[in-house]
Amino acid sequence: MENKDKIKNLQEKYNSILENERVLTAHVAGEVIDKPLLSLWMILIPVFFVFYYFQFKRYKNGLTNFKHDFLRTRKRVLDAVHKALADKSHINLEELIAASNAPQHARDAYGAWVNELIVFYRSLMEANGSDYTSLVQSCYGKKSNYLLALNRLNSVERELNRALLPDLENEDERTTAAVESIEKSTAEFRRNQASDVFSR
Repeated sequence: MENKDKIKNLQEKYNSILENERVLTAHVAGEVIDKPLLSLWMILIPVFFVFYYFQFKRYKNGLTNFKHDFLRTRKRVLDAVHKALADKSHINLEELIAASNAPQHARDAYGAWVNELIVFYRSLMEANGSDYTSLVQSCYGKKSNYLLALNRLNSVERELNRALLPDLENEDERTTAAVESIEKSTAEFRRNQASDVFSR
């Protein structure tokens, strides 16, 4: 019975952490991907409304793809941490790196990010709590400790982005601006969340 409770507890923690990563993903997607604006005259002139409809459809597809890609590695790592804690087994970092499509020259930066995610998720999964807020409070104790962990994540993510930037198609000012927007909105979300978690 005790083992069943432990597995259930781990699953609840996993769900809380994954949901938080989904909220982060939605926030970043909303900041990075521009939603087309519908004007009154577009409704009145059918040809422009059709144009808006296709623009909006492309926006929705872009949003879905962005969220999937942004969350993919995070979920894969969280799954590995969850399994390792449930089975009392070891996480194979090389396996997680090999499962990615990161180019060879960016593998070290990707590995550093994955490793930091493992540390972050494991710390939360081993903490006491029933939701994300209580897990963070239990794990880090105070806002400054949590911010240090988040800053380490922000730092390895920036390093990975720098390593990947040359491989992005049509690398230009817009691409660089998009990457900077992702970094800025991620850091902003985490900073605001830290304030929120430790104001309770």
